Amino acid sequence: MNWNIPTNLLSASRFRTVCSSPPHSLKDNLISFHTLHTIRTMSEKQRLNIRALEPGDADFMYEVENDSSAWRYSDTVAPLSRRILRDYALNYDADPFSAGQIRLIVTEEGNNTPVGIVDLYELSQRHLRAFVGIYICSDYRRHGYAAEAISMMEKYAFHTLHLHQLGAKIEESNTHAIRLFESLGYECRGRLKEWLSAPDGCYSDMLIYTKSL
Repeated sequence: MNWNIPTNLLSASRFRTVCSSPPHSLKDNLISFHTLHTIRTMSEKQRLNIRALEPGDADFMYEVENDSSAWRYSDTVAPLSRRILRDYALNYDADPFSAGQIRLIVTEEGNNTPVGIVDLYELSQRHLRAFVGIYICSDYRRHGYAAEAISMMEKYAFHTLHLHQLGAKIEESNTHAIRLFESLGYECRGRLKEWLSAPDGCYSDMLIYTKSL
């Protein structure tokens, strides 16, 4: 099940440019992110890791991006080729502020095999905010992995990127996503009427949730 609207490459991970330079270098961000994982491991049992996107993840992204059951929550209207996703992985800009987004791969502790993806997108350096997207593969759902991955991304967003707020865009009938984000402290701040269309010609509302970090 798709948790949050912007999980696919075309909606969550378009290449964007922020003109001002980031307050931290990428090296500083990676060091801080590693430190965050070390602290978390010492303080609580860790089931997941979130790591940078690698070229070898192209086939995994191919499966995720072409999961047509999730298209109703996104802007995807056609399958993506392996070549497009391989080029994306090879040219991925891992600096969140210059790209306007960051995509991280979710893995189980002690196993580098991907089980999901967590994104920050529409990332604003000026306003210190971003939207979050989450996708967990079907075989790994109902284990609390989505909540855990989002919580890890929140810590990264706050401690390393110094963001003030995160948001989530959720289709009104996606009750699983609504429960997930509400359980993490997100509050509904608005509704965009008839914002999303379905193949049957019907329209549904998009809910905007936010959380201060």
